Amino acid sequence: MLVAAFFVLRSGVRPLCHRGVDAAFAQWMLENSRTNGPSQDNYFYPNAGGKGSNSLAMIEPFIGHDIQRYAYVPGLRCNDPKDLVLMYMKNRTHYSWHGDTGHTVFSPRRWMVVSPDISLGGPCPEGGELLDTPEFKKRIERTVAFLKKHQRPYWQVVTREQEDFLRTIED
Repeated sequence: MLVAAFFVLRSGVRPLCHRGVDAAFAQWMLENSRTNGPSQDNYFYPNAGGKGSNSLAMIEPFIGHDIQRYAYVPGLRCNDPKDLVLMYMKNRTHYSWHGDTGHTVFSPRRWMVVSPDISLGGPCPEGGELLDTPEFKKRIERTVAFLKKHQRPYWQVVTREQEDFLRTIED
């Protein structure tokens, strides 16, 4: 019984290895460059018509289906500002990275967000940041405003998808 209680206390959604995620995106960009030829567009992350899950599906061959634990904001480039949100875990988490053993269900649950530089940005060991809900919402709104200002492809679809998600979150 005690062992079962330990596993319950340690349960929860863990982030993926963000270095692996970074490598998967890099591999996708390399394959995209080989297929479509070198161009400025190769520095964009995947964008399947502005749909986040469809865009993430484009890197699944390089990292696996677990990438769908994350929501994704299509339209960003690698060199975009680091305070924007490229992707975030769909559920708040207790963990600060995939190998985190220091957090339990008693640790605060926050939103894991990843910036356009993925594994280099943020205070978490493999990139990313843990944000409370008000700051998370501000960062998503800032990202959507950036996409609109710079007229990134399918920004309207991205805006609708992110606004729909934000309406489901309680502070």
